[in-house]
Amino acid sequence: MQSLKLRTTGAWGREKRTESRERDEPEMRGKLRNVLALLLAVLLLVGCGAESRDQGGALGEDQVFDEIEYQRPELSEMEQAVAELQACLGRLCLPGTLEDRIEDCYDCYYHFETMLSLADIRNCQDLTDPFYSAEYAWCLENLPRIQQLVEEMYSSCATSIYAPILERLFFWEGFTELYGSGERARQPEEIYELYRQENQLINQYRSIIADPYIQLDGELVSLEEYMAATADVEEFYRAMDAYYQQYNPQLGDIYVQLVQLRREQARLLGYDSYEQMQYQMSYERDYSPEQAAVYLEDIKEYLGPAYLELMSSRPYEQISWEYMSPEELLDIMSAAAGNMGADIMESFEFMDRHRLCDIQQRPYKAAISFQTYLSDYEAPFLFLSPYGDQGDLLSFAHEFGHFTDAYINCNAYETTDLAECFSQSMEFLLLFYLEGSMEEQAIEELRYYKAVDTMEMYIGQAAVSEFESRAFRLPEEELSTEKLNSLYLEICADYGMCDGSVEELGLGWIDVTHLFESPFYVISYPVTNDVAMQLYALEQDSPGSGLEKFSAMLPRVYEGLLPSLEEAGLDSPFEPGRLEEVLSCLEPALSLGKKS
Repeated sequence: MQSLKLRTTGAWGREKRTESRERDEPEMRGKLRNVLALLLAVLLLVGCGAESRDQGGALGEDQVFDEIEYQRPELSEMEQAVAELQACLGRLCLPGTLEDRIEDCYDCYYHFETMLSLADIRNCQDLTDPFYSAEYAWCLENLPRIQQLVEEMYSSCATSIYAPILERLFFWEGFTELYGSGERARQPEEIYELYRQENQLINQYRSIIADPYIQLDGELVSLEEYMAATADVEEFYRAMDAYYQQYNPQLGDIYVQLVQLRREQARLLGYDSYEQMQYQMSYERDYSPEQAAVYLEDIKEYLGPAYLELMSSRPYEQISWEYMSPEELLDIMSAAAGNMGADIMESFEFMDRHRLCDIQQRPYKAAISFQTYLSDYEAPFLFLSPYGDQGDLLSFAHEFGHFTDAYINCNAYETTDLAECFSQSMEFLLLFYLEGSMEEQAIEELRYYKAVDTMEMYIGQAAVSEFESRAFRLPEEELSTEKLNSLYLEICADYGMCDGSVEELGLGWIDVTHLFESPFYVISYPVTNDVAMQLYALEQDSPGSGLEKFSAMLPRVYEGLLPSLEEAGLDSPFEPGRLEEVLSCLEPALSLGKKS
């Protein structure tokens, strides 16, 4: 799942209604305005405000991740910090005092965020661990209260007599207009109860998938243990069929409730749809759901036929799958990072020195991969759920792209789509920097696998994106697990993923974690992969040029996708002909499979 980020250069992701604060007497307010106007003029003349405090929270030179201690955060500390800031805002204070109080609020928030991320990581390391399962559930359920307190903090600052000074010194341009105009103050208080209920359902979802048991031959067996003990393909499919038959109704019911809750959130916040709400509020996309829908249709038209032809050749049977240990995985990535240059190698060495990654195989480890950030320690963390073969290199590279971005930019705010550009580009660039760590034949085979995987990504993620969009548009009377199953089967058939005749294939959507935990995220994968393909094409044409463009984009000028692409001289994914270019770029790698 995504790490929650506090955006200090724009609007906070959740809305809130705040009550009007009591006003001072008019005469006193007039005097304060005069004092503040003079103070602001002086500060603007010198061009700076109070210096930021050194938080001193970075990892020690020899400190490693396993030494970081989890402690349940105290909500009362954030509540007290906001109350003390509000008290200062109601009287005459120096900018340095106000900064201290604002920093106290941020410190409390970032500590909560750090503990949430830490509980999430350790819960994912062993989904059956009762302590971290309970702690992650507690943090997630109390997250809306923290979000609410941040909104109170912003609103109090923006409606205070200090607002012009605070915007100039501590926030961003337009902060006062956004939080002081009353627009955000009209948001309903009920929204936070809906967020809490949503997070409760996510916790239920995690609890169910942590250690599912299935009925086989009259016995109740752990799916995890059964899969680990069997090597028979038919037994594998029999177990998975039992899993889907038993758990599709349970997880489907949770998803139906999530859809209902999320649609109610959108209604309360004044959006036409929850999809629109996510695009604008959570992901701040600079393209619309309507543009995305056209893009999905283009994927069907331009990539669908090529995908069908590719799958008919059984491409995965042409790959020599070999076991790759975590140690070998780490060594290869280290060598590739060294080949890529100083900044990327520095990021890898930081990760390795502090053991800020988990790439091990173990029972009951969550079957997801992600990068998150430990704000108290100024450290990214990489989580990988490996299969144990060379394909793990690409998953590792993906998350390492996120890690490097977070490391270089100190986790500074960016949109999801821009972040995905760096992770997906790292996968493609890796293919050109494996010399010395893998045999040339193995590298060529990995390039072929990546090309096949990319075709599957476009088709598979496009299908999930369309499924999600259409699921949220279902009338209330049609919203059911059975309808969702048939809808998913229909869409998979439309994209050429199946012929639509086997109903059981429609049950598999419950495996898509993003549907439950990060709604409307997956469209970012095909959209931003176009950027990665442009860097891949540059690297093919002129070795080093793709990496050079990647490195130039890393210290970001803009937070969003399309302005960043324009700044870098790259094309928008929505430009006519881009998907044809993608296919043309992939064909040389795909042709390797035809020769074997």
